[in-house]
Amino acid sequence: MARRMIVVLLAALSLFGGQAWAVERGALFKVSGHGHTMILFGTIHMGLPEFFPLDDSVTKALAASTTLALEIDPTVQTAEMAAAAQRIALTTPAIVAAMPPALGPRLTRRLEALGAPAALSTQLKPWMLLITLTTVEYARLGYRPDLAVDTHLARLAHSRNTKVIALETVESQLDLFDRLPVADQWTLLDETLASLDSGEAQQEMASVTEGWAKADRAALDALALKYEQDTRLSSQILQRRFLSERNGPMADKLDSLLRRENQTMAAVGLMHLIGKDSLPALLRAKGLKVEQVY
Repeated sequence: MARRMIVVLLAALSLFGGQAWAVERGALFKVSGHGHTMILFGTIHMGLPEFFPLDDSVTKALAASTTLALEIDPTVQTAEMAAAAQRIALTTPAIVAAMPPALGPRLTRRLEALGAPAALSTQLKPWMLLITLTTVEYARLGYRPDLAVDTHLARLAHSRNTKVIALETVESQLDLFDRLPVADQWTLLDETLASLDSGEAQQEMASVTEGWAKADRAALDALALKYEQDTRLSSQILQRRFLSERNGPMADKLDSLLRRENQTMAAVGLMHLIGKDSLPALLRAKGLKVEQVY
């Protein structure tokens, strides 16, 4: 994913020590309308043991909910879905030929440093290389997808027989990357390599996760403004395609869920809840009452 997208999805390393306890983390909103109520919570998509337990406000909201809405249900994975993702991610000779000459050696060095075969650079599309490199890098630092906050909530919901619905599909999320022009894909990979090599990505991740871990709204709003003002392609694509274009349909689906059911909960990536085109802003624009709990 693009540099800013990785910051959104992952968490910083070793922010907490010692015994874990339940504290306010992320961003939590109460949405009211159509005679019903919904709790809206911001998550991190990869995690550490120190992230748990979650605040009682979150766990009690889930326990009282008839439905949990997630971007996708991370506990559902089929062989067909994995095979489809693999097919989409495979590159073509034309895409490989469009790689900027100076990028090849840098990409090879990064792959070899992570213990990955250099041949991947001619086997996977640029966006999949980007996802692979960043995921492996942060896994090396200790981040675990099985400890993602949305995964934790999905497991809790299934254990209580609470209905879990997906606001998006795996295919639609992959298509966000695959529809990017090839030249933009290579630019995103270039910018991501630069930020990983300089340590910028890790520093920004620490800032985002500290804001999430402390439920520091002022710090998160400042970060959102920083990203919105960044003119680099990765930031612009994040704002336009990975956030703004997705937030509109998500807001429509959440409004529809609120019309149908009372006492529901929605948990989506934290960055969907901050910034000028955030889900809370879009839901307010629909005439719903949106209150920030923290």
